Amino acid sequence: MEFKQVAETSSLKMIGNVENAIKMRDVASKCKLVGTDNGLKIECNYTGPNATQYLTFIEKHREDLTEYLMNPDAMDFYDWMETSHQTQLKLKKHEKENLVLGVTFDPETQILETGIMDDNLTVKLGAPLMKIRINDYDRESFKLRIYNMLLLADEIALAMGNMGLRQMANIEMVKTYMSDIYDKYVLPKPQNNYE
Repeated sequence: MEFKQVAETSSLKMIGNVENAIKMRDVASKCKLVGTDNGLKIECNYTGPNATQYLTFIEKHREDLTEYLMNPDAMDFYDWMETSHQTQLKLKKHEKENLVLGVTFDPETQILETGIMDDNLTVKLGAPLMKIRINDYDRESFKLRIYNMLLLADEIALAMGNMGLRQMANIEMVKTYMSDIYDKYVLPKPQNNYE
């Protein structure tokens, strides 16, 4: 559920409803694609709590849900779109913008965050692509997170049709820069040389 502040009373007013709280990942986990004579059909036999809202969600988002079920690797992309309140149509509006991948890092908290930014390094499109505490990861896990973040950025760039951003998602510089942060700020684990 989402809330907005009402200026006159400083109170919070609920906007949205239960359907907004339902995530595509949750709905997809209760559905499957079935081949029919007319093509693919989404089948959902869910009868638990909020079943009516799930069916309404399926009707409203049938195309995206079908794509989601056909391509499980795109789950991060759809999760990001929901968190950022984006749609395929809204993303297309950013096709001609000069967008870059930005990285912020706080050495004190060890939080590394990446996002899509404009030339002035203003974050665009809401949710970050990745937000992690780097010392929670070993080097291999960290590299996997970078790789997944670059795949997500590439999918967003494709959905926008923004080839400049797509180039940014493929460059070695991002991986090198973030690896340098890891090497510099993640303390090596002490090794016990005594048996």
